[in-house]
Amino acid sequence: MSQGQRSSRLRENIVLVLDTSAFLAKYPLQQYIYSLYTTPSVLDEVRDKESKYAMEIAVAIDRVRVVEPPNKYRSWAYEKAREIGEHTSLSKTDLDVLALAMYLTSRGYHVIVFTDDYALQNTLYNLNISFKPLRTMGIRVKHKYIVVCPVCGYIASNSGEKVCPLCGSPLVKKKLS
Repeated sequence: MSQGQRSSRLRENIVLVLDTSAFLAKYPLQQYIYSLYTTPSVLDEVRDKESKYAMEIAVAIDRVRVVEPPNKYRSWAYEKAREIGEHTSLSKTDLDVLALAMYLTSRGYHVIVFTDDYALQNTLYNLNISFKPLRTMGIRVKHKYIVVCPVCGYIASNSGEKVCPLCGSPLVKKKLS
């Protein structure tokens, strides 16, 4: 097998999963080597006229494949985020991007997620899924957190939980590692 054939095979096994920030940076129109994937919820988040137009072109010319992650992977994504303590920081869209990355990884692809979201980066890092920030430095160290009520000790278990349901105090995210 020649060097070019090996290089081509490596590229075929790598796919990129795009979060909203990739569309805001118009990344899909700049990259032609790898297959690009995103979720319907990411498309819904792109609202400014210029980015939306560029995104619609990328989808229309089949430059970006829009895939709804299977529910099984959504559940796993939420569970993994909960284990890491990022479940209250991740939006539904973030969880969809994570679920899609997990799904594609399970299908034998090497996935790189393009995102500027630190909580998503931390979750990906903890799951050994590659990521690349676009407009930020990105995280360099992985952490695990617990989301607790500093007053009564309640431990959050639901996505987006910000207030303790027992005493009404604001929940805080505490670093475990």
